[in-house]
Amino acid sequence: MTFDNNLINRLSTSFRIIEPQLDEVVSVFYAKLFESAPQIRSMFPDDLGRQKKHMVNALLLVAKNVPDIENLIEPLREMGARHIAYGTQEAHFPIVRDTMVYALGKVAGYTWTPQLNEDWTHALNVIAGYMIEGMREAHAQAA
Repeated sequence: MTFDNNLINRLSTSFRIIEPQLDEVVSVFYAKLFESAPQIRSMFPDDLGRQKKHMVNALLLVAKNVPDIENLIEPLREMGARHIAYGTQEAHFPIVRDTMVYALGKVAGYTWTPQLNEDWTHALNVIAGYMIEGMREAHAQAA
């Protein structure tokens, strides 16, 4: 799966606006995630400091690789397989996607558009798809 140049440009441009505020994006993300889905709070450590750094780094990695997303296919599959141990289920991915899109839009403010909402939803669906493939492969190997 590759992204067309228009999508890449919109994602990259919007990320450059958001990047200086990634710590805020991640804080908004986790606050909204635990408000929207309190049942998954127990999957995370009490102190989210390290987890937030991981999320910032993941966002940076994905943004850097949007033009060549296929470079991330295997790492995303491996990450998906690792998330099984945390109790992650496929049903969690839409919750996480919608929460991240919300956080990005909240922090971006007036620069956020319906098109960016759609673009980021699509990109996060692609990322989740590869992670879910990894989860499914790991489950199949364990069976």
